[in-house]
Amino acid sequence: MDKTNLSFLLEGSLKISQEILFSDVKLKIKFNKWTSIIGVSGSGKSTLLKIIAGMDLPDVFKSTIKSSNKNYSFSWMAQNDLLLPWASVINNVTLGQKLRGEKLDKERALSLLDQVGLINEVNALPSTLSGGMRQRVALARTLMEDKNIILMDEPFSALDSITRSAMQKLTWKLLKDKTVIMVTHDPLEALLLSNDLYYIIKNKLRSIKLPNSKPFRTVNDENLLYSHKFILNKLEKSYIR
Repeated sequence: MDKTNLSFLLEGSLKISQEILFSDVKLKIKFNKWTSIIGVSGSGKSTLLKIIAGMDLPDVFKSTIKSSNKNYSFSWMAQNDLLLPWASVINNVTLGQKLRGEKLDKERALSLLDQVGLINEVNALPSTLSGGMRQRVALARTLMEDKNIILMDEPFSALDSITRSAMQKLTWKLLKDKTVIMVTHDPLEALLLSNDLYYIIKNKLRSIKLPNSKPFRTVNDENLLYSHKFILNKLEKSYIR
């Protein structure tokens, strides 16, 4: 990636069959910042992530969305941890290197597992771990890949509220200096984590002015609560077709 290029732009439209999902998208992604996209279920958030990653879409999708920068690589963190049930924690973390036939960097893997608080679980199988612990393994695996851009698709939505809050704080701590693009349906989550925030309404992407405070924000921030009400109002309107 050209470090002198501080951002890249996504532009275009997206249809599924004859239905427009996005019209005239203009999405600016800043490097080393956390960009979030919020929208209701079925609004095309995950599909947009796949387009950003250059993944093939089913034939029913017609996309003209193009990126101004092609010199980057991606890692993906999904809602489900996608751990291999028969592989130990450390083998799940180093899975990408193994699949590519690379020399396994177990020292780095152990360091990452220590950072996510799982250094004592390196040989455990996923079935013995809690949901939060499994998602921490997935986070370590994502960091292990060390890609230019991290794509996050509802990464905390399968967790209970207390575990989700802890995972949000940990993930922000470990990813705050990286380029992250996250889609979510949770306005509060987006407000806590984001440097830049967009919402989907009536087939358009609109930016939201965030509080002046920097992420990770506090829930009792009055400006954050005002923004939260504003986003909820916009999302409610997006249900009206």
